[in-house]
Amino acid sequence: MNYIFKLAFFGYIIAGLAITSNIEYMEVVALLLIAAASLYREKFGSYIILFVIEGAAIFYGTTLESLFSLMFGIMAYDLISSKYYIGVIPPVLVGFYLLESQELINFLFIVSLSCIFAYTKGILQSKEALYRSSFDKQREYSYQLEQAKARLMTSAEEAAHMAEIKERNRIARQIHDNVGHSIAGILMQLQAAKKLYNKDADKADQLLGNSVEALADTLTIMRDTVHNIKPQEKLGIEYIRQVIENYSFCTVEMSTTGDFSELSVNIMQILHSNIKEALTNVSKFSNATKVDINIDVNYKFVRLKIKDNGLSSEKFKEGFGISGMKERVRNIGGTIAFSNDNGFLIVCVLPIKNTLEVTV
Repeated sequence: MNYIFKLAFFGYIIAGLAITSNIEYMEVVALLLIAAASLYREKFGSYIILFVIEGAAIFYGTTLESLFSLMFGIMAYDLISSKYYIGVIPPVLVGFYLLESQELINFLFIVSLSCIFAYTKGILQSKEALYRSSFDKQREYSYQLEQAKARLMTSAEEAAHMAEIKERNRIARQIHDNVGHSIAGILMQLQAAKKLYNKDADKADQLLGNSVEALADTLTIMRDTVHNIKPQEKLGIEYIRQVIENYSFCTVEMSTTGDFSELSVNIMQILHSNIKEALTNVSKFSNATKVDINIDVNYKFVRLKIKDNGLSSEKFKEGFGISGMKERVRNIGGTIAFSNDNGFLIVCVLPIKNTLEVTV
C-alpha cells in the first residue's frame, strides 16, 4: 500500500514536470534523492535524519519547480504513519513561505489528504493487530481448553478404573473372609469324616452333620453377600421407565428401539437426567397434555427425542435446566437441538464409542 501511494505521487510529479517544462539535471537529482530517502526509510526504519534529508531535497526541488512541493504529501504521510505528528509543521511552514495562493491551496489539500489517509491507515492497522491478538488468544485458550478436557477425560478414566479395582478388591475380600474360611473349615470336616467313617461312624456322622449345617450357613452368607453387591436401583431402560411411572402431570408415552444392554452407565445417566429435566420443564412452563419420548439405539449412537403438545411460544429463553442438558450432552461429544414449533421439541444424539464413565 505504501509503495503504491508513493509511486502515484512520483508518477504525478514526473508527468507534471514533463508537461510543464523541460526536466533539468538538478530536478532529477532532487527526485532521486527524495526517492532514495523514502525507499531507505521503508526498508530500514523511519529515522529523523532521513526525514531531514528528504525535507531538504523537497525544499530545494520546490525552489526549482513549485510542483515539487506536493512531495511534502509523501513526507507528511510517513511522518503521521511513524507518529511524528509535530514533524508535519515544518513542511507546512515551508509551503506558506515558498508558494503562491493557488499553489498553496493545492499544497495544503494534498498534505491534509495524506495526513488523513496515514492516520486512518494507522487506526485500521491497530484494529487489525488487536483483532489478530484477540484471535491468537482465543485460539490459545481453545488449545488450553482442549488440553484441560483431555486431562479431565484421562483423570475420569483413571478414577473409574481405580473405583472398579477398589470395588473388586472389596468384593474379593468379603467373599474370602466370610465364605472362603467357612468353606475351608467344611472341607476339613468332610475330609476328617471320610477318614473316620470306617473307624468311628458316630464321630463321622457328627462331623458330617456339622458340615451340612456350616454349608447351609455359608450359603446364607453367600446369598447375603450377593444381595448386598447387587445395586438396589433399576438398571438399563427400567432406570428410565421408573422416572416416567412417577410422573403425574400429564400422559407420557415412550417407545424404544435397539439394544440397551451395551449402553454405559454414563449414557444411561445422561438420558435419565435429560428426560427428567424435560418432564420437569413441561410441568413448570407448559400446559401440555401429552409427552412423546422416543429412544433409538444403534451401534454408533443413541438418539433421544422428546416432544410435547403444549402451546408454542415465540420467545424461547434458555434457563439453567436447558443449559445443564446442553452441557451434559456436549461433554461426551454429542449434539442437542431445540424447537418450539407446535409444542416443545428436544432432540439429542449421544455417541456410544469412547464414552467415558464419568458422573453426570
